[in-house]
Amino acid sequence: MLILPAAAVGRYLPPQSTAPAPPQAVAESRLPAGTLALTVLDETKVAVQSARVAVTGPAGSGRCETDYDGHCRIVGLAPGVYELRVEKENYFAAIEKNVEMSAAEGSAADVTLSHQRELVERVDVIYSPPAIDPQKTTLSNTLDERDIIDLPYEVERDLLYSFPLLPGVVPDATAQIHVDGSDSPQTIYLLDGFTFNSPASRDYLSKMSVDAVRSVSLQNSRYPVEYWGGTGGVLTVNTGMGDDRFRFVGTDFVPSITENHGLHIGSFYPRFMVTGPLKKGKAWFLIAPQAEYDQTFYTDLPAGQNSVPSWSYSPLAKAQVNLASNNILTGSFLFNGFGENNAGLSEFTPIPTTTDQRQSRHLVSLKDQIFLAGGAVLELGFAQTAFFSHVVPMGNETYVLGPTTASGNYFETSLTHSGRIEGIANLILPAVHDAGEHEFKFGLNLDRITFSDSLVRNPYEIVRADGTLDAAVSFAGPSQFARDNVEAGAYAQDRWSVTNRLTLSPGVRLDWDEIVRDVNVSPRFALSYLLERGGDTKLVAGSGVYYDSTNVYLLSLPLQGERLNTFYNTAGTMPLVPPVLTQFQYTPGTLKEPYVINSSAGIERKMPGSLYTDFEFINKTGQDGFAYFNGCTMIAGCLNGMFELRNTQTTRYNAGRVTARRQFKGNHFVFASYTESKANSNAGLQFNLESPIFGPQLPGPLPWDSPHRFLSWGFLPLIRGFDLAYSVDARSGFPFYIVNQNQQLVAGPGADRFPAYFSLDLAAEKRFHLFGFLWALRLGIDNVTNRQNAAYVDNNVDSPQFLTYSAVQGRVLTGRVRLLGRK
Repeated sequence: MLILPAAAVGRYLPPQSTAPAPPQAVAESRLPAGTLALTVLDETKVAVQSARVAVTGPAGSGRCETDYDGHCRIVGLAPGVYELRVEKENYFAAIEKNVEMSAAEGSAADVTLSHQRELVERVDVIYSPPAIDPQKTTLSNTLDERDIIDLPYEVERDLLYSFPLLPGVVPDATAQIHVDGSDSPQTIYLLDGFTFNSPASRDYLSKMSVDAVRSVSLQNSRYPVEYWGGTGGVLTVNTGMGDDRFRFVGTDFVPSITENHGLHIGSFYPRFMVTGPLKKGKAWFLIAPQAEYDQTFYTDLPAGQNSVPSWSYSPLAKAQVNLASNNILTGSFLFNGFGENNAGLSEFTPIPTTTDQRQSRHLVSLKDQIFLAGGAVLELGFAQTAFFSHVVPMGNETYVLGPTTASGNYFETSLTHSGRIEGIANLILPAVHDAGEHEFKFGLNLDRITFSDSLVRNPYEIVRADGTLDAAVSFAGPSQFARDNVEAGAYAQDRWSVTNRLTLSPGVRLDWDEIVRDVNVSPRFALSYLLERGGDTKLVAGSGVYYDSTNVYLLSLPLQGERLNTFYNTAGTMPLVPPVLTQFQYTPGTLKEPYVINSSAGIERKMPGSLYTDFEFINKTGQDGFAYFNGCTMIAGCLNGMFELRNTQTTRYNAGRVTARRQFKGNHFVFASYTESKANSNAGLQFNLESPIFGPQLPGPLPWDSPHRFLSWGFLPLIRGFDLAYSVDARSGFPFYIVNQNQQLVAGPGADRFPAYFSLDLAAEKRFHLFGFLWALRLGIDNVTNRQNAAYVDNNVDSPQFLTYSAVQGRVLTGRVRLLGRK
């Protein structure tokens, strides 16, 4: 029997291979001659799936890829000495050059595969190169630890701003992301396997230290039935874990000083991470606190009334305990606290019109992984999530909104609570050999979602440039409301290796929730086929039905009361028409769950010079979408504010995408992607009570439609040990509609577009030793070309600033100091 040191693994099982034994049985059973059995685990003895294994020697060669519980076998090896190479992207590769196979019996190996780390203790480590995975059927891309920490992007301390580095992801003005034509709530957000977006709105709102993140992966299409509740895609954040060595990292622990009528702390973004063993070989921990303090000054405002202080803190704590060799227990706790005074301050909105905001969020999770007799794996998980938000204006004076400025106090006070309790169970069976190899996976999920809101809305006024009254706004209805839901689902999935070159992934899931009360059936199918035995060209295709989770916030609009708009004549003295009532409503028991048919096909090819390319076509057709409609049929003269929720929205997204990645020596590489797409809908307008649009629901491009996008990033060597990191994002501007002073629609979705967006970010970093520690000094420039990329536009045709763009981010110099531990 053979026991190997730390290495990396992979898999490519021939149909005649036998079922793998569980981890504890590999070393005890006698293996047939010519068989090499591997069990691949990471540093904390967690099974590594889909790692690639290759053995080569004068007597022959063989390949395999690890299954769900880290097993893989190569059979038919002649006696002799072989070289074993084990690899998986985002892990360090390892090579064992003297693996002996005897003629009497087979060999077994327990292989430890170490995650790639930004800080490497050894200089002789080997990075796993990219490769075409013959059994991968999903369309996906991944950012690893180094990409997240060292690539330059707009806010490098906030994980949310790294997501647009993934092809198919575009951010809106609030930094919420849209995956391949979908709205932000349609994406599934997972943190270490648990849902962690807002339970009510389903937006991504969480923060955590980027140092603690091991990878971010996005599955755009062909993702399997184990994922539920989103038609946009699956964005998974995997955080790290300690090992048997203590490590610590500190970043940005020196505050910046600014001068504005005296010296002040301008910004301070310290974050730290400590990892290590609780008990070597058995239990480990990770603690990663992060804090932020910002004080923004507006020089055009008087001293003492020109600052916006904000702060947040986001500690993450994790622990893993191996209760037994076949039982791994992992727990985590993430907390977010946030506060901001004078929120919304600008030269147009003085302090009395701003608000004070407080928010908190947390996620507590526990997962148990049990390796059962015979090779089955059982996963049980529980998580609890809670969100809190409180927005308070500065007083109760009447709010007055003009074309260029506001006065009084903001009109709305809100107190919001939402929560989720989530339970999951997954069972992975041992491989079954029948017409190839089958790996079956079954699962259950159960969620309870709660949402409550307390709103106090005061009347306010809208005035014209000459000061005359244009409209008076008042509200009526309940000040408190609640909306809850229960979701349940089950699935069955098969990964069927028909031959060494053909893999099929059929599956089906069933979903039910308390609001819609229908059982939704989601069949999905994908395949992967290697065109050549060498594995340099692969065809992939698939199609499936994907349902959205019910958006509790959208269905709560009818519970939020009514709005009355009274419009006045040019003198501001007489109403022009009777007050216009704005109200949202739907009929319970009549809704269906929105769904999307997501189909895609692609070809992956390894080009000369180790250039890996991927060509994909994606088609997403949405049906039965939720959208509010009113009784207007024409834009002209529409002052109807009665909106009814209907299941009649359809959406369509078509895209062609090419990606390429070229690896160089020293772990340098260049990644590039180009997407041409179109995202439109028969219902392109989004209505709400705070800022209603008086007009009919109209077809057009979705607000995040960006027909052309080029994305590139990577690491290149510079002189004297410096590395240059860069990112480039160029895309079409988003569409918008046009209204008049009374919020009446003048031109529908796509009437105009923002200017094209372009940003080039550069950063160079140097590592050095000082005072017995390793340090990293980084300097960078965001938006090198100083492109005036706007986030907002004045779309009021009656405004003196009509078509004026705002929230422009120009060129920014950045710096960072990191303490990376001892020498």
